[in-house]
Amino acid sequence: MKRGVTFILLIISILSVFAQKNTPMRAYNLYYDKDYVKAKECIDMCILDEKMAAKANTWLYKANIDYRLASQEYSAKQEDDSYVILHPTAPEEAYQAFKKAYSLNKNVEATEMISPSEALPLMYPLLFIQGVNYLTDHNIERSQEVLALAVESYEMKTPEYPLEGQLYYYYAYTFELQKDNASAQKYYQKAIDDGSTDMSVILRLIESYKTTGEREKVLSLIENARKNQPNNVDVMVAEAEYYYWIGDKSKGRALLDKLPASISNSNDALVNAANLYIKDECYTQAEEMLKKAYRQNPGISVVVHNLGVCCSNIGEAKYIEANKLSLEGKQIESQNVKQSADRYMTEAAEFFEKALVNDPSDITLVQKLREIYLRLSQTEKAKEMEQRLNQMQK
Repeated sequence: MKRGVTFILLIISILSVFAQKNTPMRAYNLYYDKDYVKAKECIDMCILDEKMAAKANTWLYKANIDYRLASQEYSAKQEDDSYVILHPTAPEEAYQAFKKAYSLNKNVEATEMISPSEALPLMYPLLFIQGVNYLTDHNIERSQEVLALAVESYEMKTPEYPLEGQLYYYYAYTFELQKDNASAQKYYQKAIDDGSTDMSVILRLIESYKTTGEREKVLSLIENARKNQPNNVDVMVAEAEYYYWIGDKSKGRALLDKLPASISNSNDALVNAANLYIKDECYTQAEEMLKKAYRQNPGISVVVHNLGVCCSNIGEAKYIEANKLSLEGKQIESQNVKQSADRYMTEAAEFFEKALVNDPSDITLVQKLREIYLRLSQTEKAKEMEQRLNQMQK
């Protein structure tokens, strides 16, 4: 009797092992039950088996499982930003698996599963999200690889859901970061052709053409943008920048001085216009624009730094004016101007201090702060900067 019981238990154990064995059919059943996580674990083990990996159906199952899992996870992330995606490469894996299945059998299909020919042109949204996530994490090479697949999918046929240039924009940006101007220019232009109205696309393409010295292309882009968006202040500033770039400062300055009040609605336009005024040593005009930008977004590093530049230069000019008035015997006027200079220098110090927090290794900022503290007779602060400077120069 005891031997009989042992035998039955052995049979049950064997059957259990067979039931748990990783096979494409088991993965399919888990998929059918919408248990995509376990289905993925199972099918990924099957792919490691040489015989199973040689079959189109195995890859079709993997593709559909990864596709459904990716859709499920990214949808959850969209609804709840705190959701943690556990299979971030699922879109890419699904796309490659669909391609592999198709290469093994163009007509491969399975009940309740999407075929490769149907799926491949539909994968671009998920691949786009995965690629942008890599870009956000500063993994440029992986971002470019995945976005290349997204572009491939997007261009297979007329997209059901046009992305209006966004995919090409991010793909172009990966090339820009890698200093590949030719490829960046190609895909920024594709973004425009795909219907992008985002000024960032046009401005980045303009800057790219400036890098390669292509004046006619820059001017053509600006003219087209002015035609399509005549009231866009970013375009107006870009046009002024163009003339500064080619050395026609008088024409650039004339355009700059005619900018409308609506420029206050664009932080980028304010900052870019202010930079041109700084080049022209028109620090008061630049300061006015930068303070508007600062009030809207005090966290922009270039705004903080450039406000320090403007205030310190205005302060220095006022000290010179105060000295001149003093030599002319106008002591009261001189004292009033000097007080104004001190206020500007104090403000410059505050902005440079904030800039130094953003970039503590900037030796120029430390030198400038030391000079300002000495000017304001803030001896202890000047000593601190002197010590910091000595440490940085070791």
